[in-house]
Amino acid sequence: MLSDTLRTELRRLNRAEKLEAMQVLIAELALAEGVNLVSGATYELLTPYGNEAAAQVLQDVQNN
Repeated sequence: MLSDTLRTELRRLNRAEKLEAMQVLIAELALAEGVNLVSGATYELLTPYGNEAAAQVLQDVQNN
């Protein structure tokens, strides 16, 4: 659980600093999961674009 002090400090960061903090956390999570993210690399993002049935399932889940 995050301490109140850490939450306060995170809220004080400017936008760029918040994005940098997110990058550090994401990299740490990826490392813990054994995923090797390479800086500047392009990764495929899977979406239901062009698949209306999948989009509808996601919408239904979100509404429940």
